[in-house]
Amino acid sequence: MAGLILAACVIPPLILLYFLKLRRRPHAIASTLLWKKSIEDLRANAPFQRLRRSLLLFLQLLALILLALALMQPQIQGNQNKGRRTILLIDNSASMTAIDGEEGRSDVTRLEDAKRRARERIETIYGGGLFGSNASETMIIAFSDRAEIYSRFTDSKPQLLAAIDRIRPTHGETNMEEALKLARAYTTNVNPDQQNRPIAAPAALELFSDGRIIGLAEEVLRGESLVYHRIGSLDADNVAINAVSVDRPYDRPSAVAVFASLLNMNPMPVTCDLQLSVDGVARGIESLDLPAAETHPGTGELIPGRNTVVFTPFEQPRGAVIEVANLRVDDLAADNVAQLIVPPPKRLKVALVSQRRSLIRTVLEGMALESIELLRPVRFDRFAEEGSLEQYDVVVLDNYRTETLPPGRYLIFGETPPLEGLNPYGEGKDQIVLNSKDEHPILRFVTLDYLYISKLKLIQPSDEVKVLAEGANGVPLIIEYSRGPLQVLYVTFDPLDSNWPFKRSFVTFIVNAIDYLGHYGEGLVSRGFIPGEAITTRLPPAAQDITLELPNRQRVPLSPTDPTMFSWGPIRESGLHVVSWKLPGSQETYQRQFAVNLFSGTEGNIATREEITIGQEKREGLSSHEGSYTPLWPWAVGLCLSVMMIEWWIYHRKMMI
Repeated sequence: MAGLILAACVIPPLILLYFLKLRRRPHAIASTLLWKKSIEDLRANAPFQRLRRSLLLFLQLLALILLALALMQPQIQGNQNKGRRTILLIDNSASMTAIDGEEGRSDVTRLEDAKRRARERIETIYGGGLFGSNASETMIIAFSDRAEIYSRFTDSKPQLLAAIDRIRPTHGETNMEEALKLARAYTTNVNPDQQNRPIAAPAALELFSDGRIIGLAEEVLRGESLVYHRIGSLDADNVAINAVSVDRPYDRPSAVAVFASLLNMNPMPVTCDLQLSVDGVARGIESLDLPAAETHPGTGELIPGRNTVVFTPFEQPRGAVIEVANLRVDDLAADNVAQLIVPPPKRLKVALVSQRRSLIRTVLEGMALESIELLRPVRFDRFAEEGSLEQYDVVVLDNYRTETLPPGRYLIFGETPPLEGLNPYGEGKDQIVLNSKDEHPILRFVTLDYLYISKLKLIQPSDEVKVLAEGANGVPLIIEYSRGPLQVLYVTFDPLDSNWPFKRSFVTFIVNAIDYLGHYGEGLVSRGFIPGEAITTRLPPAAQDITLELPNRQRVPLSPTDPTMFSWGPIRESGLHVVSWKLPGSQETYQRQFAVNLFSGTEGNIATREEITIGQEKREGLSSHEGSYTPLWPWAVGLCLSVMMIEWWIYHRKMMI
């Protein structure tokens, strides 16, 4: 605008001066016939006549036009890094899978837009011409939670374009620190005596990202330049599932309750519908209102709006894939679904310590256990001394008094175990159950109303011991003892000294107690993973034909050297990962599922940053309509000075004629 104003102010007056300029010179005239020439000069000096062709006027107009162009500061897209190495850093993290990449299109991800602009940049650098020639080598690095070189330094345009095409999206968090270190490893002199000396000139870094980056505290080295190509929109829409957990209600041990936490990254409140599914079958939908996100007054960081939803508990013993899905459509789909794996029931190994033919053994034999082993007292004592009892999930002591009780899980009847805090003080008789904690899992569906006990052990439990059933005068009948790795359920009487074996509740109690102890401390759901981690598990030693099915249905054959220490990673995307294998002599295919979720508030905040701060320096982002431009105003100023010098030379030459 300033250049146009200048041109409008100076060019018309210049032309007007040429209209009004008098060019009279004294001449000695020898004949009146020469007055005709003088009359023509007078007519030329009159205003509003046709201008004569004048080289000086042309040069002066050209100088003014070039000066006006210089004030307008025109630029041309071209290679600013002639003769310098260039490193293109392309962000392929989870936030780059948002679908607001290319302006005007809702089906193009940010990564696709970044790759398009990176290809255009390669075409510009190696496109030839005045502003694209003499380019040095270029490197391509993609980064998320870790950095990966897709092309080392080369000046081959086809190789660089192919490298950009190979970049794939990931669901990892964005960390640029490793990418910077990797880039500098290829541009820094590795001479031990010259650690900080560059090979030639520091590389020109060009970053294609939305700016949501961890690891920007590292300084840009002296001589380095960094151009930030901004990808995505400033007002992207996203609501992220931040956490999902599963628990069993205390009064309903076979049911599960699912909790989900959501973050609203938008500056206005939103309402979401969340769907709960079990093995792909919808079980319920809950509506959730989320407050608007706010900006921290001090740091300017976004504080997301947060809320939690609790789904109605439902019956689910074991073995299922539980999924929570946000049905509200937004720009980032990767954090709209979260999954948890409820593992199938574990078959328990139980040891029974008894000196007689026990009724308890009859009950255990009717349960779906992996194994039941009868241990005589001598063998039990030897195992306890050797530390070999860890091979059993539960140990049942049938009226046997032991001098030591190593860490483990025990169901004990009759004789008082040697536990600190029980404090035995004799024997009692003739008791009935007056009070019990029916909500405890071991007493579920257990009726003790008509239980009569003729003889029992009297104990005075400390405050740390939990009494689950008591008789007259508060006499403990069933207690729970938990201290570190030691978990004990103790029934203070021998079942043969009561009428309990004749009641259905006796069988129910033993089944509940074995299940409770066998799974005590065991997570209700399998461990979840996040992108960037490695899947680790133990497979049978003879496992063969091992394959991994990824969330995109791609099957990857695996050949681990030791299946018992199976590991695969890093995980690149969220979703359900399924490991399958077969065993020799069997046609059955075994599977194990692993849930990978993107629980990241950093990646969930997908609003593009207008500028980023590298160390102490700020870099303003270039939009898709901008890029690496070469300014033309220095050329315009130089040409203007050249034209003025030529005009001065011509003018003085005419004056000397």
